[in-house]
Amino acid sequence: MSDKLNILITNDDGYEAEGIKVLAETLGETANVYVFAPDSNRSAVSSHIIMTDELTINKISDNEATCSGFPADCVITGLRSDVFCDVKFDAVLSGINQGSNMGTDCIYSGTVAAARQAVLYQVPGIALSLKAEKISTEKGIEYKFNYKGLALFVKRNLKNIIAMYEPGKIISINALSAEKTEDYKGVKRTSLCIRDYNDKVSLVKNSEGSYGRKFISGCIQTTGPEDNEYIAVKEGYIAVTQLYAEPVNFPVKDDNFHLSI
Repeated sequence: MSDKLNILITNDDGYEAEGIKVLAETLGETANVYVFAPDSNRSAVSSHIIMTDELTINKISDNEATCSGFPADCVITGLRSDVFCDVKFDAVLSGINQGSNMGTDCIYSGTVAAARQAVLYQVPGIALSLKAEKISTEKGIEYKFNYKGLALFVKRNLKNIIAMYEPGKIISINALSAEKTEDYKGVKRTSLCIRDYNDKVSLVKNSEGSYGRKFISGCIQTTGPEDNEYIAVKEGYIAVTQLYAEPVNFPVKDDNFHLSI
């Protein structure tokens, strides 16, 4: 009987994304890896799920499948159906995402949503995200993503990362692009940051009288306590953060409550 861990891997960048391929290949050396990802890019979909329409599932091999839905759909189907012959999974890993998912990002991220769905099913859910390396070229700033360093870190620490799991809590790991684990200064337990995206919306009136909406990204401002994930990653560390899967309950107070029927 194999003592290898059974790992379900998904993402929100889509089945063809480099990050999920590097992660699956790297972990496949020591774990039983099953890949179930959206058939195309589903970034920033949060916990969107398909409830009434039928999903299209394409089995690529015994250990690989895609679906027409979203990251959370992949986890729901992977854990609650026999798409992989009722394999009992030890953890769900989501990523490696092309781009970091820190603080406020976690509200919108499909990567984090997949890990959240696993935790809601009492399975360790781990989100993996990579911050790009900025490179100045003659053409301007280019962004490089090397997933290997983070994938190797996860491979070497997989059992210990899963052991960190606490019911109701997602594990979110962020790091810089790197070729080797030795390229990182170390690992830090971190807190969440807060992101202000400074985004804008441009409306353009169409000939029919309706409006077209164009979303314009702004310059992100990041704040938070000194031990937050953004600072750790910026300094060259791998940041490991825990966050609640369920909404955090706010204590009931009667102060300033003056509503009536």
